[in-house]
Amino acid sequence: MNYFAARLHLLYAFFLRNATAGAVWWILTEGDLSSWPVGLTSVLFCSVLSLYIYPPKSHNINVVAMIKFMGYFLFASVVAGIDIAKKTVSKQLTIRSVMIEFNTPFQGLPLWVFMISMSLLPGTLSISTTKHGLKIHCLDTEEKIIPELIRLETYIACMFSLQPSNRVSK
Repeated sequence: MNYFAARLHLLYAFFLRNATAGAVWWILTEGDLSSWPVGLTSVLFCSVLSLYIYPPKSHNINVVAMIKFMGYFLFASVVAGIDIAKKTVSKQLTIRSVMIEFNTPFQGLPLWVFMISMSLLPGTLSISTTKHGLKIHCLDTEEKIIPELIRLETYIACMFSLQPSNRVSK
């Protein structure tokens, strides 16, 4: 990437981070304009700090795959909500708490999207990152969770034009 393109990419990332942080500030303050002297300072500081801590990288995002992922995300969210509702009203809780290690080639933004999206799966919570993926706490059997994690990984890999990996270990 030449110098001009790199600077333009950095400026674009700065703008997006400012817009995102500004939107979060606006929501948190319920649109109170009197909070903006502090908010603007905070937003600018956090945006600059985020560029230093997590420099922008270009990701090849497939728009069609992103739309498919959004459809999957909405569908899986509804299914997860129904599953949690069933478990809540059921007299017999069928919870089998297990810790698994899920190997994935994701790093950076794709890994964060995977970790955040995983919360839509019923009873899954990422505990920590490992050298080759994630340590995950599950409230169901490994046989039920692993196929869902692989499906989620595949959607995210397609969205970021990456190759998914199906290596799983306990």
